[in-house]
Amino acid sequence: MKIKAPKGCAVVRNILGLFPFLLILAMFLWHLALPDKTFSPKERRYLAQWPVFRLENVLNGTYETKAEAYFADQFPWRDLWVQIQEVSEQILGPGPDQREPGFSREGH
Repeated sequence: MKIKAPKGCAVVRNILGLFPFLLILAMFLWHLALPDKTFSPKERRYLAQWPVFRLENVLNGTYETKAEAYFADQFPWRDLWVQIQEVSEQILGPGPDQREPGFSREGH
């Protein structure tokens, strides 16, 4: 014997299923609306800008690399995420990709 769930549960499941898509869409639209930053005073470095389109850059792969750097540097709440990373590194220590070569937690 099957028990039918109330209609309200189906609506909630549909909304929860759409939530990740709507979050990504909202972040993308917000990214388009925000002006690009040129400098990050917190990191004391210049941020990547949108690369100039040239066919030779597309063919040799530098355009894709520069576009990836642009998207890594220019997204909403970037300073908040950088701060979260800094605090987590202070609490947990640096991640395995930021440790010195040959160093492990066991000291080997």
